[in-house]
Amino acid sequence: MITTLLLLVFTTSVVIGKEQSSTMFSSNIDVSDNCKTAVQRLTALQATQPQLLAHYWDSWGKPSDSILTGHTTFLGYYDECINLKNTELGDMSYCLYAMAMDMNIIQSTSESPDGVCHTSDCPTQVNTSTKFNVRVGVCYPSACSASEFALVLSKMNITNIISMTTDPFSGTTNSVNIKVHSVSDSPAFCPVTDVEYDTGAVAVIVVCVVLVGLVVLGTTLDVVLWQFSSPKVAPDVVEESEKLLPGKDNSKETQGNLKSAVVPDMKTKIERPTVKELLLAFSLYNTIPSLLMRQRPSALKALGAMKIFSNFVIVTLHLFYINGALFPGTFHNSYLLDYVKRFELQPIVNVTFSVDCFFVVSATLSSYLTLKDMEKFKKFRFVYFYLNRFFRLSPMFYLFTLIAYKLSARFGQGPLWYSLDAETCVNSWWYNVLYITNIKKILDICILVTWHVAVEMQLFLFSPVFILLLYRSELVGLIAVGAAMIGATAAVGYAAATNGYRAAILYNPDVLQQISYLHCQTFYRINSYLTGIVLGYILYKKYNLANLPIAKWLKQSMYMLLWMVAIVLCTVTVLAPYFEYSFAYHYSNFENTVILMFSGLAWSIGIAIIIYICNTGYGGMVNSFLSWPGWEPLVKLTYGVALCHEMVIFFIVGTLQSGLKYTDTVFAMLLVFTMVLSYSVSAVAAICVELPISKIVSLCFKLAGIEARSK
Repeated sequence: MITTLLLLVFTTSVVIGKEQSSTMFSSNIDVSDNCKTAVQRLTALQATQPQLLAHYWDSWGKPSDSILTGHTTFLGYYDECINLKNTELGDMSYCLYAMAMDMNIIQSTSESPDGVCHTSDCPTQVNTSTKFNVRVGVCYPSACSASEFALVLSKMNITNIISMTTDPFSGTTNSVNIKVHSVSDSPAFCPVTDVEYDTGAVAVIVVCVVLVGLVVLGTTLDVVLWQFSSPKVAPDVVEESEKLLPGKDNSKETQGNLKSAVVPDMKTKIERPTVKELLLAFSLYNTIPSLLMRQRPSALKALGAMKIFSNFVIVTLHLFYINGALFPGTFHNSYLLDYVKRFELQPIVNVTFSVDCFFVVSATLSSYLTLKDMEKFKKFRFVYFYLNRFFRLSPMFYLFTLIAYKLSARFGQGPLWYSLDAETCVNSWWYNVLYITNIKKILDICILVTWHVAVEMQLFLFSPVFILLLYRSELVGLIAVGAAMIGATAAVGYAAATNGYRAAILYNPDVLQQISYLHCQTFYRINSYLTGIVLGYILYKKYNLANLPIAKWLKQSMYMLLWMVAIVLCTVTVLAPYFEYSFAYHYSNFENTVILMFSGLAWSIGIAIIIYICNTGYGGMVNSFLSWPGWEPLVKLTYGVALCHEMVIFFIVGTLQSGLKYTDTVFAMLLVFTMVLSYSVSAVAAICVELPISKIVSLCFKLAGIEARSK
């Protein structure tokens, strides 16, 4: 009885009339004989195995709630469809098909000639009719191609009665009836399944296995050959060392005796052959402490935490955007549409400023450390400057590019399993190798979220011009920086005005064009990077308002004014698009152009002021928070998170079995899982690739007689 009830329910969702099913292939439907046989075998199950047919219909997506508020993708049950291969139906496939549907509210009354409502004589009246487009998950025999089954769907009478209510007093019945009136010629989306391991995929797997093997081998050698054979301290040395404890004799004579007793012996025993050093670079005893120890220059504070928070904002926005833009209608778009209108979420919605923060921090570090290096060596070391940067960024970048290209499509499966990178990397992987990915349209980039790595490398290549000018002549350097900023601002204004770009970027009908040809372009980020270069120079020169020969209260007032300027600049730039997102105001083309021209620079100056204040002793609790040593391990993982979080998001979304109805709580849970998984992947990559190769590069520099720059 239950089987009969299930069959009755599901055949109301997809009805194929008897005459229609028997004559379906008598008309001109261009499908193969195998497809025809498979579908006819499927329709014959109604008489032979109704329970199996019920499972088949059950796997289809069906219209449900929230259609009119953006929930227009109905996934069905992917696993139930695929698992039908274990039955007599054989292999089954799954695709999302675009369908045009009518929603009719039909009213029926009990008025009839004999006072009794019969099916044939009950008058009906259609009160409302709404048309909309949806995507429906459809299970079909693998003997048919996706385009062939689209032709089969076009001949089906697909109807769904989603609700029916009867007024007990008047006898009036209202039913909501949804009927498909057209199906697209080809599927809107088919998940990637059963991807074969070609030579390239096997090669990438071998590389990953070798890296993990080196970690295991290096750690084993470190334990066996070094950790367990560390020099033993002689009893007389122990006695001397105890004298350095509190309450003991800590005289210079005693310290000298201890130094002569311990240091020469230690130096003799810790020297390792070069081959052993290369292997021990992969040892967990070296990489994990390097990950956890604080190594950032002590003169620069607050930078690490800013990178962490900026990374968090970027991942949040990408989670929102990838779900809403690449999987439309799956996650109840009403929540996503309201998301951009919420006042408290504007820092996330306007994520472009978080990317500017990255550029300010990166340029500040580069400028400051390069100037310190020039002070030490009395020259600009071009070879070290460029090679050190290349080997800092490239190993992780290239490894994730290979993984995205050859392995990402094999990570999982589901109704939305889709590896954008596996498709885009085929033709654009070499853009990653050359660091020019930002010249392509955003959805054509191999690892689409890594355009900023290319922009940063391009800006880094030209940064010595400004650093050298500032070092040689402060006035000439500042003039050059100012001229470059004016040129970049003018270029942004021209692009914005001629293309109609908007400050509220998500309200631009062609948002991908604006992202691709404005926000991802080097000229749009020049101002942020140059602001960081100037800030690094100021911190190097130790320009401090506290050293001015003025009254203390006046110094405090000047720092208070700087705090106010920074807060105003950052707040105004973040909230400027909000007035349009909230429909309170519609910016003209001129207003949009002005906002886009100066918002990035204003935000960068605000961030630079905060960094400056924290590094000159007036940061207070803000500096204590931003400079907390506990941030350091996460800071070292931000680069890896920036590279891998897109693949993590695709993995999480692609393996979902059904769409989510977003609330703040659901989105927060999904975000936390995304962040944890991204940082975990980044930690593994850092331990296996980034930190060992960094150590090996340092050894190579040492062998080549190139001294590392001062910290």
